[in-house]
This record gives sequence, C-alpha cells and structure tokens, in this order.
Amino acid sequence: MPIKCAGAPQKAMYLACDHWLRTQRLDNIDVEFCNAGPGLFGVADYVPALMEYVKKYNIALQFQHTLTAIDGPGKTATFSVTDGEGESREIEKAFEMIHVCPPQKAPKFISNSPLADAAGWLDLDPETLQHNHYGNIFGLGDAGNTPNAKTAAAVRKQAPVVAENVLLALKGEAPRAIYAGYGSCPLTVEKGKIVLAEFGYGGKLQPTFPTWLVQGTRPSRLSWLLKEKMLPWIYWNAMLKGKEWLAEPEILSHRPTKHEASDALDK
Repeated sequence: MPIKCAGAPQKAMYLACDHWLRTQRLDNIDVEFCNAGPGLFGVADYVPALMEYVKKYNIALQFQHTLTAIDGPGKTATFSVTDGEGESREIEKAFEMIHVCPPQKAPKFISNSPLADAAGWLDLDPETLQHNHYGNIFGLGDAGNTPNAKTAAAVRKQAPVVAENVLLALKGEAPRAIYAGYGSCPLTVEKGKIVLAEFGYGGKLQPTFPTWLVQGTRPSRLSWLLKEKMLPWIYWNAMLKGKEWLAEPEILSHRPTKHEASDALDK
C-alpha cells in the first residue's frame, strides 16, 4: 500500500482538534482532512465512531486528493483531485500548518532486486510469508506486498508465522503456519479515548479481547490505558524477546501446495 497505516494521519488531527476544543480555539480554525483514498477508513465497522469525531471537530473531509507538491515559504499545497468519472485536475490550497504522511515504498535493495514484485515490494505469499519464487526466503514487515495494515501489531503476528515456517522448511516440510492479515490501528480520537481497530485480510475484524471488555468499534478509555500503560511493557519485555503469549499462529495439519490446489479445482 502507498501508506503503511490509515490511522497515522488521523491521530495527529484528532488530538490537535481535541486540544484546540479544550482551549476554546477550534471555532477559529478550519481543519481539512485531504485523503488520497476514497474514504475515511478502509474497514467500514470503524467509520461511524470516527465520523462522530469528524462532526464534533467540524473537519472538512476531502477524498481522492493526492498531495503532489508543497510550497513551504508560500504556504501552498498542490493536490491532484480525481472526480467520479476518473478525471483528474490540479488544485491549490493555502495553509497555515500542514501535517503530511508521505507515500511509502520498499528500500532500493529490495525494489531493485529479483525479490521484488512489479510494484517494488517483497513478493510474498500472504498467508505463509514465504517468497513466491524463492522457497528459502521468507519476509515480514513494511517492505512486503502482503495487503495488510503495516503496523508493529502486524509484525507481532507475522514473526511467529515466519519462525514456524522457517523451522518447517529446514526440515524439508511445506510451510503450514498461517498469517491471517492481522493489523491494529489504535485511533486516538481524543485525549483519553481510543478506537481500537483490529482487523485482518478483507477487513475481517480480529479483536484480541472479548467485546464485553473492549468494544473496538467504539471509543474507549480502556483502550487508551492499554496503549499508554500496557503496550510499551509488552513491546519491550515480551514482543521483542519472542515471549508474546497472544501471538501464537494457526498451524494447519496440511496446507495444499499450489499444484494440489490446482488439481482439486480441476476435479
């Protein structure tokens, strides 16, 4: 994807608006969210809660707006805007302050190598994280072409999958550990509350905690405490040391090879 996590630009916007609201300055500030994509967030279940804050902060949403240039001294941003017919035109917007999440790409030692797909990303099987052409290579993290939100939470689930599959490959067995596309975007909608978006491939919700404890589609004080107090400890003392107890992957008893799957379809 051209952006690692759709929540990144929104967090700064919501927190800024919350501060301006608390200090009685928001009425004097025009806030716009210019998104290159077609919507506020790619997983529909989380959009209603986010829209409540968009309305609360009086944020103007501008979709299909791709930033192409910034004139810093002139405080002007240029956008390529795509309409419903697919036609593009350039517009300029004046600003006093702008916060930008630039498009991202894989490092050149990957994008310029035989390991890359046509778009320059590490060419991986989205479930086993094994390279699609070189069976002795596995990958995880931001440079892969797997269609998941690229967050630390994704790597937390990918690392055990890669570890299990590397061990299977060393024994001459086919990879059977499966990554379901898990990613997490803790959307900080105000100081003290977070919409904890957890989802996998196809936008399927993958909550870590039961809904009676944390309802991820709603802003939650508990989610804020989880991110502020618990996640740093988990990150440094569990995740980075390979001791994270909630990231055990699903391991299939048998995963059909591409040849077997093709034969089954033919039958």
